[in-house]
Amino acid sequence: MLKSICLCLSLLATTFLTACGGSSAPDEGLTYLSTAPHSFLDPQRMSWLHDLRLAKNMYEPLVTYDFTTFTIKPAVAESWSVSDDDMTYTFKIRSDAKWSNGELVTSHDFAYAWMRALLPDQVASYVELFYPIKGAKAFYDWRTDKLSQFVKDNPSGNQEAADKLWQETLDHFKQNVGIATPDDRTVIVTLGKPTPYFLELAAFITYSPVNKLSVEAVSTINANTAAYTTNSTYWSDAKKILNNGPYFLKERKFKQYIHLAANPHYWNRANMKNTALIERIVGDPQTAFRIYEDPREKIDMWLDVPTSGSLAGHLINEKRPDAHVMTAAGTYFYNYNCQPKLPSGEDNPLADARVRRAFSMAIDRQYIVDRVTQLHEPIAKTYIPPGVIKGYKSPIEAGVTFNPEQAKKLLAEAGYPNGENFPSLTLLYNTGSFHEGTAQAVIKMWENNLGINVKLQGLEVKVFGDKLRRRDFDIARAAWYGDYPDPTTFLNKMSDTSNNNDAGWINKEYNDLLDQAANTSDQTERMRLFNKAETILLEEQPMALIYQPIQLRLYDADRVKGLSQQDNPWNDWQLQFVEEVKK
Repeated sequence: MLKSICLCLSLLATTFLTACGGSSAPDEGLTYLSTAPHSFLDPQRMSWLHDLRLAKNMYEPLVTYDFTTFTIKPAVAESWSVSDDDMTYTFKIRSDAKWSNGELVTSHDFAYAWMRALLPDQVASYVELFYPIKGAKAFYDWRTDKLSQFVKDNPSGNQEAADKLWQETLDHFKQNVGIATPDDRTVIVTLGKPTPYFLELAAFITYSPVNKLSVEAVSTINANTAAYTTNSTYWSDAKKILNNGPYFLKERKFKQYIHLAANPHYWNRANMKNTALIERIVGDPQTAFRIYEDPREKIDMWLDVPTSGSLAGHLINEKRPDAHVMTAAGTYFYNYNCQPKLPSGEDNPLADARVRRAFSMAIDRQYIVDRVTQLHEPIAKTYIPPGVIKGYKSPIEAGVTFNPEQAKKLLAEAGYPNGENFPSLTLLYNTGSFHEGTAQAVIKMWENNLGINVKLQGLEVKVFGDKLRRRDFDIARAAWYGDYPDPTTFLNKMSDTSNNNDAGWINKEYNDLLDQAANTSDQTERMRLFNKAETILLEEQPMALIYQPIQLRLYDADRVKGLSQQDNPWNDWQLQFVEEVKK
């Protein structure tokens, strides 16, 4: 029913669009939809999934990770070696790795890009991925202190002093950070301690190179702050930007489309299955769906159909052959504030693990995924989704399940029989993303199963985020998606040193286990320690795990070849190997 209704609307909408000039986007190439405009196209600064996916087509790091086979593969580096003590990685850059203007990619391009990521001047969201490198964290802290001191010493600014500090920074980086470039084709990385997943980190897009000379040409040193900044227009200027990946930026129309053309100098150009990518940006999901349905728009695929709202539910429940569902490498949950005091100053009942377990046991997750979201997501019994990390077995048996009777017993043990004398709490969620329905269902379950009335408060996303960072909440909606295929991408979030530990949960045994795992290269032992750490987390319940989100893609597998074979929970694609079969 939905398909026929939407198709009628599609034809009407397209008639209107055509009458007004229609889309000016190119139509020769593999075309896909996106509902979000891009924040950053700078590979060292981006963090949003749709930004990272675009960058993966434009840039290529030393190695890549195949999420379907769980293996590291050569990319810009044709080979690499690891020292016997697992502390030094030596990468050899292939002789045919080139930028989109035909210039060779050099080791200096990588060193420069990685230094940019380690500068606090223009904060890189994934700077922590570089911290395993010897001296990297100390360099970041050193530069932060130097910039702070510069402003104090030069309240009116000082270009000469700023330039001098920049030269000092370059020297400090070269002398103290474990990144060496003995020649144009060799990158040597020395770690602070063995990091068994370093190659997985090196495959992340933030480890991509940038063309040193062209980026330096559009970067300046601010006389007032001494900050080294790159003109942000460079990353969108097709006449200036250089790319080393499968594609190069040919044209960008802000909030309309991005046109990437096959890089003629890409080392693996002969094996690419298409000549161009066109990303059409359509903010409204319903409008995007109408465009997808209209054959005149020539849309090949929609890789990130929003799963909030009614559209995804209709598409999935219709069992459309072009609707493809994949469980994500992430978890949707509610943070409990675990600190001794609530933001109000009152004693915090959630500081007691028995109370947190009671609240978690009172949630009927199956009802939520069947009746509220209606997307039938896998309910979450573990924090790390089962099966997404090679060699890691999630402790499913330790997970909390719906058990109202046990929840009442735990609450009574904690001193709150039938919810008596329980203080007033509020559950926060961010508005605009359909989180309210789940939140309403959860507080109703707490009322029915525990006798506790929890208030609900929706906040604009920025205000919500600020409160989360300050831990100015009682209970708050959250989600976490893995960045790289190692348990640390999830478990480090809840360490006592993590800036992302919004719950403020501290458990010495948990942190000791993470430290032990960080100091062993034995993968079997690492996984055993991580399993034990996650078991503690599940027993302590600093968050109420709800479900594992799904990802929804739309494409005709008979016409778009090579996509279904790549599908994975990490939403990672190599679109250069996808082919459109004309019918």
